[in-house]
Parts: sequence; C-alpha cells; structure tokens
Amino acid sequence: MSVDACAALVQRGDPDRFMSAMTAPPHLRGRLMVLYAFNLEIARAAWVTSEPMIAEMRLQWWLDMVTEIREGRP
Repeated sequence: MSVDACAALVQRGDPDRFMSAMTAPPHLRGRLMVLYAFNLEIARAAWVTSEPMIAEMRLQWWLDMVTEIREGRP
C-alpha cells in the first residue's frame, strides 16, 4: 500500500488524526499516515466480521507480518 493510499484510508477512517498529521512537518507526514493506517487496520479487525475466529486470524496475520518485518524477512 502506498503512502497516498494510507493517507486516503486515514482521511476516511479517522479524519481527526488525518488533520493532526497534516500539521506535522512535511517530511514526517508519510510516516504518520502509515502508522495511523496500520492502527486503523488493527483496530477494525474485530469489527469487520461477526466470527471471532476470523477476527483472530486477521490479527494473527498482522502479528506475523510485523514479526517478519522486524526480523528482516518481509
């Protein structure tokens, strides 16, 4: 996902955070948009399905991805 796509997601999903990120120095805005988009994805994982197991699988997928990135194997 591009930084622009992350910014669009944040603008739709959390307009207050979007506006706060726009007040940050320009060289930091992209990082904030990525972080805020990630936060939105994690926060909504439990709400996009009525099946607890599916929500757990979504969260596990994110955990696996973050672990791989941390270990340098994306």
